[in-house]
Amino acid sequence: MNQFYKSLTYLLFILVSTSAFAQGLTTSSISGEVYDMMAEPLPGASVIAIHEPTGTKYGVATLPDGSFKIPNMKVGGPYNITVSFVGFIPETLQLEKLQLGENFSFTIALMEESTNLGEVEVVASRNDDAEQTGAATYVKGEQLRELPSIARSQQDFTRLTPQSDGLSFGGRNNLYNNFSLDGSVFNNSFGLDVPTPGGQTGAQPVSLDAIDQIQVSLAPFDVRQGGFTGAGINAVTRSGTNEISASVYHFFRNENFVGDQVSGTSVPNLDFKTNTSGFRVGGPIIKNKLFFFVNGEIERRNELATGFVASTSENQGDPNAATVSESDIIAVQQHLRNNWGYDPGAYQGYFHETYNDKILLKLDWNINDKNNFSIRYNYLKSWKDILPHPEALGGRSPEPFRLAFENSSYRIHNNINSIIAELNTQFSNKLFNKLVVGYSAFRDYREPKSAPFPTIDILNDRGQVSIYAGSEFFSTENVLNQDVFQINDNLTFIRDKHMITVGTNFEYFAFENSFNLFYYPWVTAFSVQDFLNDDFVYFAGDPNAQTGDFNQDVIESNKNPLNITNFEVAQWALYVQDEISVSNKLNLTAGLRVDIPLYFSDVNGDPRVDNYDGWVDENGNPASFNASQWPDSKLLWSPRLGFNYKPLETDKIVIRGGTGIFTGRIPFVWLGNQAANARFLPGYTFQVNATAEDFRFPQVWKTNIAVDYKTDNNWEFTGELLYGKDVNAVVHRNYNMNVPTDRLSGTGDERLIFTDFSDVNIYSADPDSETFLDAGAILLDNTSKGYQFNVTGQVRKAFDNGLNFMAAYTYLDSRDLTSIPAEIAADAFQRNVVAGNPNNPDYSWSRYGLEHRFIASLNYGKTYANDKFRTSIGMFYEIGSGGRYNMVYATAPDATASINGDNITFNDLIYIPANQNDINFGTVDATGVGIEAANAAEQWAALDAYISGNDYLDSRRGDYFERNGGQLPWFAQLDIKILQDFNFLANGKTNTIQLSVDILNFGNMINSDWGVRQILQTNAPITYTGTDNNNVPYFNFDPDLQNNYNDNVSLISKWQMQLGVRYIFN
Repeated sequence: MNQFYKSLTYLLFILVSTSAFAQGLTTSSISGEVYDMMAEPLPGASVIAIHEPTGTKYGVATLPDGSFKIPNMKVGGPYNITVSFVGFIPETLQLEKLQLGENFSFTIALMEESTNLGEVEVVASRNDDAEQTGAATYVKGEQLRELPSIARSQQDFTRLTPQSDGLSFGGRNNLYNNFSLDGSVFNNSFGLDVPTPGGQTGAQPVSLDAIDQIQVSLAPFDVRQGGFTGAGINAVTRSGTNEISASVYHFFRNENFVGDQVSGTSVPNLDFKTNTSGFRVGGPIIKNKLFFFVNGEIERRNELATGFVASTSENQGDPNAATVSESDIIAVQQHLRNNWGYDPGAYQGYFHETYNDKILLKLDWNINDKNNFSIRYNYLKSWKDILPHPEALGGRSPEPFRLAFENSSYRIHNNINSIIAELNTQFSNKLFNKLVVGYSAFRDYREPKSAPFPTIDILNDRGQVSIYAGSEFFSTENVLNQDVFQINDNLTFIRDKHMITVGTNFEYFAFENSFNLFYYPWVTAFSVQDFLNDDFVYFAGDPNAQTGDFNQDVIESNKNPLNITNFEVAQWALYVQDEISVSNKLNLTAGLRVDIPLYFSDVNGDPRVDNYDGWVDENGNPASFNASQWPDSKLLWSPRLGFNYKPLETDKIVIRGGTGIFTGRIPFVWLGNQAANARFLPGYTFQVNATAEDFRFPQVWKTNIAVDYKTDNNWEFTGELLYGKDVNAVVHRNYNMNVPTDRLSGTGDERLIFTDFSDVNIYSADPDSETFLDAGAILLDNTSKGYQFNVTGQVRKAFDNGLNFMAAYTYLDSRDLTSIPAEIAADAFQRNVVAGNPNNPDYSWSRYGLEHRFIASLNYGKTYANDKFRTSIGMFYEIGSGGRYNMVYATAPDATASINGDNITFNDLIYIPANQNDINFGTVDATGVGIEAANAAEQWAALDAYISGNDYLDSRRGDYFERNGGQLPWFAQLDIKILQDFNFLANGKTNTIQLSVDILNFGNMINSDWGVRQILQTNAPITYTGTDNNNVPYFNFDPDLQNNYNDNVSLISKWQMQLGVRYIFN
């Protein structure tokens, strides 16, 4: 911490001496020129803009060339703009509203007082893209209110970005985004599970009712914006005004509000009910001076945890009846209670709960005409009950072959306290400043439902876990505390045609992470009867595993020590930028930003790791690393150049774009892997983690060019290209893995294979043992391989009758070396599928984004019956090529290793045989001799038909399945929202009762064949059974596997509905 305080002191010195800073946009601006009727500039003319809802006043005098610019203005409106000059008739311009990040530009010619009154010419810029440079999407307040959303999440509106897919933008990793609230950092910076705060509990950290506008920036060539290589997503919260405005609301849905038919098949829903209630109120404390806004919201959800039940004689044939018999699981339950004094809870029919409360408080203070101040506090308390992990370590959640007891679930908690203050100051007509200071505390932890007890696996005759009891693997003493401190400040100086900004951005992150896999013993019994006889193994996987029974004393004595990690990092940016108004037609933005990662804590390393001389790099050359040290703090330069050109005298055509480097940050869990695993803990460590000494935070070079065309009847067309080239991407490598030295033979599959590869050793009984070196040594490193190419066409129209329409199409080509498919370093390495050496992964398709995506949105409202009623409808429609997938080999239980010999299963891409001579069906005996299957011809006929039934597989005959090369079938979904307002007068003001219905996948409500998504029937269609003495591989294919895809019968293929009622009063 001493290093941190020294750095902070130095930073504050920089602030005092240079006054610089900024990170996200929360404001807008106006600019223009003032002339006389002879087109001569009027220097010193007064331009006054008043935000009518709050009385906030902004004013400047024009420069010698008659130009002016007022930055840092409130979003929204209306604005009353008055332009005056001595001896001339003042003119007033009414501006309905300013959008987030918008620069409203106008030119006005004043008449002398002695001139006969005539028409005054005002040329205003209202094309949404007229001053924009890079790719961005702006979501307006009416869209937030009128477009469909059940989760009431920002993601339901960021999908209006044509280049988006979920929370991935432009084909980049969704963890590379920067989420901000009122311009301040509001990420899940550690990066577990989801990129947004509160996401693990399904909570929205800020209510939709508290948000005024949203901006999504993919390539802003404004160097003030940073911290991302994907997209910057900034939400601006509401503020109070001179008029009291308030609303109370309630939303409700349950299992009856969800479709139960998919393609004509009945798919019953689990019982659930969700209730969301809230209020918002804003108004003046002192009119024109001090304003408040408050929003509070609660959500409660109760749902059946699993629909699977134990099998009985009465439920034979029921698809929800697991293969676990009720008599067996009751026997296990009673044995645990009677013999071990442990209650595992219910085995079926139990419910899970979700709970979240959120509050946002905001004060806005117009100190005087030159200063305005705001402060915002938001609070979230949320938790959610969750079943055991469905995949990790083989999975433990309920399945058709498995049941898990209630107390093997856990409760995840996500809690937030955040306070942000902003001060905007105008020192003169030419000098402006914006200062933001904030602190956020994120407190996340798991609460096991189980009392302290071992994890218990009871296997079936196929070696699968069929009954699961005891503590959940990952949840004991699992805590993550994050503290985020930030200071942003912008100093803007206007000189002639230049608007120069000098700034810096400082973000400090402190993490405390406790993660204790196998904190309690892990017990395995090979059958129910073995378990009832207390015939089991505990510390399963330990070469020194013990057998027999144990009691609470044994449990406590065999606990592992708590593994708690603390580390502190920061990212500091300095930048300078010049926005140049070259002419009325051309604006340029040129800037330079430098980001500096800082590491304030030490790593508790292990000299046995740092001094080991057996490491090898991806090419087999001797290598070394120091897991006791963080990487060097490198200066990461980000030059950017943007332009906006109007070839005509109007905004009818706008050509815009730019090029530059964007520096982001990584999910800090990737550094946390090193902090937690730089040393060897006997009996505990899976692998050692380190970071390359010259590791750099992600950087991408983005180039964007777009043409906007607006017709005379206000149709707006955009064509846009966005290309990103990775400068520093991220890759995980295993430096404890030799290079493969041989190849397969006998077929077209000649992939590299390992012939001498040590077995992974998870446990070691001797604290001084070096057997841990048989486990992985995962290094976080960089690569420059990767790119993203987006082509977008878009059309928009705001009709005079209130109808707003938008449609867009995007084509995406995105490639990488690895899409980083996990948070834990070893998982990220092992799950990156390959066709050979996992240390040299294939350069192939990225898993992020859709190759083809078409979207359309529409919202329309009509008031009628003397303003007593208003009906509004909003629609969002999406058609897309399906997400990407892989096909890998399954590995038979008696196979000696995976197909490439690296002992990592389910990460080896299949080879698609061209003909029957390209694959061998059969097994390999204990002496290494291949034995052909008796039904080899039948297997080939079935596999040949399976390949022919998939266009991608058929096109790859005689070659490997490319990483992320497969694409699921196309999908289409229509979502709608209907609002019905009933207006009436109360105390002389209009109040409204509003009923709402949101329906997702509306087409499925009309026809159960519509809106249905498809999924792979299996991603491992071919089973590898072994390799013979001549390196010839053998396989098995199930002739009953006929279809590549099945209907996805989850919620995503069903219609979902939510009803709401709201009372709006003024």
